[in-house]
Amino acid sequence: MIQTQPQSAQIYTDLNALQGIRSLGKDDKNAALMEVAKQFESMFLNMMMSSMRDANKVFEEDSMFNSPETDFYRKMYDDQMALSLSGQQGMGLSQVIYRQLMSSYGDNNNEAKELDQGKLFDRRTRSPLPMVSPSHVTALNATMDAVDAELHQLRPRPQAAVTASEHSVAADTTPLVAASGSGNKGQQFATPAEFVAALYPLAEKVGAELGVEPKAIVAQAALETGWGKYMISDDQGRNSFNFFGIKADSRWQGERVDVVTHEYRDGLAVKERAPFRSYSSMEEGVRDYADFLQGAERYQQAIGQNLGAGHYGYALQQAGYATDPQYGAKIQRISQSTTLNSALEQLRSSAPLTGDRNDG
Repeated sequence: MIQTQPQSAQIYTDLNALQGIRSLGKDDKNAALMEVAKQFESMFLNMMMSSMRDANKVFEEDSMFNSPETDFYRKMYDDQMALSLSGQQGMGLSQVIYRQLMSSYGDNNNEAKELDQGKLFDRRTRSPLPMVSPSHVTALNATMDAVDAELHQLRPRPQAAVTASEHSVAADTTPLVAASGSGNKGQQFATPAEFVAALYPLAEKVGAELGVEPKAIVAQAALETGWGKYMISDDQGRNSFNFFGIKADSRWQGERVDVVTHEYRDGLAVKERAPFRSYSSMEEGVRDYADFLQGAERYQQAIGQNLGAGHYGYALQQAGYATDPQYGAKIQRISQSTTLNSALEQLRSSAPLTGDRNDG
């Protein structure tokens, strides 16, 4: 019987869970491998549930109960459900992954059974998937292929091969092309923690220039994009890197992407199609956000005032940045959320952060 550390990762927002698995590996390597296998199974379940949710989106387009906030909390529920299911009996996938990991890294390599790849593929094609359409079966098969590839990447590679790979990445200087044309909103970041880790260093730079707390800038971006789940992208899937919902009016000469967005007209939420600015990189997107605020007279009361996350959103709302009457309150609520502050704590543990204040 494999004994694993109890409650090692039972809450998906626990960003220290992987550190707990690492600590467990020092005492019981085999138990740690089982926890890693469960994490893989959790990822698979999450993608399966996401695929099922996507199948129902066509019925939600005209629903008055559909909103980015509803999708956000539904995603939180699905993330927790996937983790809980994999932590219990699961689907049996974790056992398959565990045997594969044991054959390469376990303390009892000589006793570990060789993984029968033929049975794995047979199970993938023959196992019944109730309530899942053929298109979902294709998506799930692709997920299994991704897991197989991930396991392959875990195997040690010769030093020469690693060096060659790193050299090829460094040598790739192909310029990025900004998204353009028609598009939609889609997920570009796997988790809120990944979203914060990518955006916060840039928020620190422009925050110092604007006189705004970096956490306030990240909270606004989280509101506008649903933690990177609703990033504006074109039909080819290219990210616009528009984190702040800045529209492309006559003053904008760059690329643009037309998408359906939510606006408030006479106090009522409506959907309408509008063009949004598109950038070739995160740095360009955040830089234009700073220029956009600095170049408009009406935002001068929001910037240069050393405002924290508790007041910045309200100042933008009063200046007419968004039509949402709860814009300031939502930014304040996100800035105080466990999701944002846990992600920032994770960053602090790896590198010091500057510019944070607690002003409610």
